[in-house]
Amino acid sequence: MKYKKMMAVTLTSTLFLGACSFDLSQKSDTTEVITESEQGKEVQAVVSPAIDTTDSYYRTVLPFRPSVARGMTQKRVSSRLELDEIETGLMRHSTQFFDPEKYYYQEGQLLEADQIAQWLLRKGKAGDGVSDPNGLNPAYTTGKTYKEKNQKSPLILSHILEQDYMLEEDKKLELGGTSIALVLNSEYVFQDENYGPTYTVKLDEKKVVAQGKQMANELVKKMRKTEGMKTTPIHVALYLQENEGSPVSGHYLSSAFIGRGNQISANDWKNYDEKYYYYPSSAATNDVRDDAAKFDLFKDRLEDYFPNYTGMMGEGFYQEGELKKLEIKIPVQFYGKAELVAFIQYVTYLLENRWEYNRNVPTTITVTNLNGDTEAMLFVEPDTKKPIVKIR
Repeated sequence: MKYKKMMAVTLTSTLFLGACSFDLSQKSDTTEVITESEQGKEVQAVVSPAIDTTDSYYRTVLPFRPSVARGMTQKRVSSRLELDEIETGLMRHSTQFFDPEKYYYQEGQLLEADQIAQWLLRKGKAGDGVSDPNGLNPAYTTGKTYKEKNQKSPLILSHILEQDYMLEEDKKLELGGTSIALVLNSEYVFQDENYGPTYTVKLDEKKVVAQGKQMANELVKKMRKTEGMKTTPIHVALYLQENEGSPVSGHYLSSAFIGRGNQISANDWKNYDEKYYYYPSSAATNDVRDDAAKFDLFKDRLEDYFPNYTGMMGEGFYQEGELKKLEIKIPVQFYGKAELVAFIQYVTYLLENRWEYNRNVPTTITVTNLNGDTEAMLFVEPDTKKPIVKIR
């Protein structure tokens, strides 16, 4: 009770109101350029201004041109979480090879949907709708029934994503490089014939990675035969999806930059130690115990003062075993604006005075009502003394 009495006098802590961390302040003016349309004609375009964030984002070519294979990703990727990480993670790793200060981002324009769909088939004879000579997925090996064949020869490659990076020369944009993500399965889920039962085959990560690297080499050879990609610098990355229903996304395993080459050697691959953890979870408790304990402590302090608090969820992104980004969602039942403000004041106090995490870790806290609508957002950014708060 002594702790609660001491805290009661601090709830008048002043909120630091300001723009959220995704501030659209310009680093440079919008740039006019000339690019090529889908019909091969030169058209006027602009490059968007940069935005100030804790992450590095590429400036984008406008008007925005959707990928020519748009629509495939949503069908091939298991969740929106996966899609976001596949796209933004590939951008993140692309910055090692395509400098955001020099290159501009554009969704993939060279690999057609039909072409990608063909490569995602099993290797084999054409005509059965399952196999193709250009397929990258494993051919059926043994097994008499459909179930047995799929269990013994699970699909490894789920999707192929292209991102293009443009360079400006004499006010014209030219393709400067391409990044390709091979999205790999950590499990293979299939339904038996005639709408039969659904089966799940757990895949061995080491074998998946080895097969993924072989597929990447085959893919590069096919890309070199594609118009517009014969000499384009290429960056290839392997992404491992999480199991179906996972509360967190998968992660990138490794990537290789081959420039204008035609083959990926074993030494070209750079491995990544990346992983997302969901709080609270047994995986977080086992693998990142200290951070899991800090999350529980923050949750307990909220529960001490607000009976309408209904739980808290978090997600931490780790590289090389270190927490690099933290996102927390707090659903609360509010009966009025005053109660919301009091809650935000208390959260702000905790962030300023009792925040156990490293203050150099960018943190986003989203407060929602029970319908899932955002009521407020709080941001802890490196080198800031007070959290940035935005109330709806």
